[in-house]
Amino acid sequence: MKISVPASSAADSKSTACASHAGEDLVDDRADSWRQLCPMLKGERSYQRGQENLVPSNNASSIPESQVIPKAQENPWYIQHFTRLLIGFGLGGGAIALVLPWMLWLFCGMSSGSSDQLRLHLLYVTGGVIAVLTLLQTNWKNQGDRIKIDADIKKNEQDAEKNQRDHIRQVHAERRSRYTKAVEQLANEKAAVRLGGVYTLTGLVDEWIEDTSLTLQERRKEGQVIINNLCAYIRSPFLLIDMQYTIERNTLKEKNIENSPNSPLADKTKIQEEQEVRRAIFAEISKRISAFDKFDGNKIVRGTWSNFEFNFVKSCIFYSLSNLNLENSNFSQATFLEEADFIGTIFFGKANFSEANFTHQAHFSWTRFMHTADFHGTNFALKADFRNAAFSQIAYFSETTFAHVADFRWVDFPSNLHFDGARFVSDAHFDWATFNRSYFGKAHFVQKAYFTGATFARKADFSRVSFAQEVIFSSAIFTQDTDFSEANFTQKADFSKATFDAGADFIGVTFMRNADFCDASFTKIPPFFMIKNKDSNEIYSTRFVALPSTSEAHNFTMHEDSQPILLGTAKLNGAGYRIPVGTVLFDPASWDEEKQEYTRVSEPAKPLDVSDEAEENKSK
Repeated sequence: MKISVPASSAADSKSTACASHAGEDLVDDRADSWRQLCPMLKGERSYQRGQENLVPSNNASSIPESQVIPKAQENPWYIQHFTRLLIGFGLGGGAIALVLPWMLWLFCGMSSGSSDQLRLHLLYVTGGVIAVLTLLQTNWKNQGDRIKIDADIKKNEQDAEKNQRDHIRQVHAERRSRYTKAVEQLANEKAAVRLGGVYTLTGLVDEWIEDTSLTLQERRKEGQVIINNLCAYIRSPFLLIDMQYTIERNTLKEKNIENSPNSPLADKTKIQEEQEVRRAIFAEISKRISAFDKFDGNKIVRGTWSNFEFNFVKSCIFYSLSNLNLENSNFSQATFLEEADFIGTIFFGKANFSEANFTHQAHFSWTRFMHTADFHGTNFALKADFRNAAFSQIAYFSETTFAHVADFRWVDFPSNLHFDGARFVSDAHFDWATFNRSYFGKAHFVQKAYFTGATFARKADFSRVSFAQEVIFSSAIFTQDTDFSEANFTQKADFSKATFDAGADFIGVTFMRNADFCDASFTKIPPFFMIKNKDSNEIYSTRFVALPSTSEAHNFTMHEDSQPILLGTAKLNGAGYRIPVGTVLFDPASWDEEKQEYTRVSEPAKPLDVSDEAEENKSK
């Protein structure tokens, strides 16, 4: 039976063990010692990895400092008996080196030279054993020191992380304290204090964005909270602005009234101060969002605030927003109480003005919309000036009301454009504008509509449009299919010198005054003025008014390179007219309000005889 004796109590065991078990215990002790020594002999690195596993991780920062000493720091057997082993190997090796050669010389007849050599080798072996033992002791000590150093380093790192966390919490607490104070400043009566609050809040957004202790999502969340407060300030009402127009109309005569703190001039000063504060918010936003590269004018450089949303819904705007950069801005249902000035402003991201109300002139000339521009349902009470504006993507003006002049001259619409259902109460100018795919279906033009020199690069839809006054498409270019089906031209329709490079659909159109196609060019196919339903044999055709002799006649004199329009003869009220074959004449005085149609309509125009056509050409 073998008795296992712990290495730490080996010395006491030897003094109390029975003589009969001494040899057996010594064998077990050496075997255990060899097993402990093997990891050491396999290499310092693998051993060190085993000891590192015993050191607490960084997450154990809350463990008390008084910890149990790791097992790796317990003394192995060669350390516990180092002095004894050192003395024993030294004395034993020396004694053997002296005695053994002498005995071999004395009893075995070894020569003196050989005995000297043997003694020397025995001393070498003894010295080597002592050296190995010393190296093991030194290695153990170094590893113990290394473990302590690593533990100290990790403890220092834990302390540093804790200090860093405490510092971060302190910084965040101080930042939130400044945020609370800045929000309170926005409610201060003094404009300078309010302005200081604006700059503090914008600076805090920058600090949150640059705070690397937080994730990107957390930084944006903190920044958006402050942005929301700035936008809420823009949306907040300002009561004095309602009195502004009255102030401007009144003439102040008495000095004491002008200097009174409650006088209209004092109110006007407050309005101007508030305009500066609110304009400053937009100016700070403009500095931090996308912009064009200084060296490459076509390259967009995103700003630190480009991922934020700016909610100005239902705001009251009474200050200029010209020459700014705005991004992801939502002005839907906003009211512009003074002239809306966006001249030179660049909108990155969607620009939302849906259902906004412009009570004064709206200036968007030289404005650039880099993303979707949404003016759906917007109301322009006075002139809407979009001259030379640039729309990079889809533009929506559906159901929009232009109560005054709408000026879109020289505007570039490279993407889809929607004016379907729009209402133009005054003149509409689209001269020399460039359209991609345009939709004007069911739009209503109360006054003159100008499309002189306009270019329609893709399909143009004017179906069911109502032109109450003269419309001018002179020199316009239609490169793809054009749809005027069921449109209504109440006054003169001028298509002179227009170019149609694809199909032109005029089926169901009503011309209540003269239609002028003088020098127009249909380069590929003639226009469509009628169509027959194959199933019902019902004919849908264009209607031309029966003009009195004193009025300017319909003009179908095409350009010499144009596809011809096949003309025919139709009679109404005893008079004959030359109109496209299959189309009809109508008497404008025969409108039946109950039936909602004209009751006196001619038969479809019949083709002209060759002789008549030749005579007509000769007379012309």
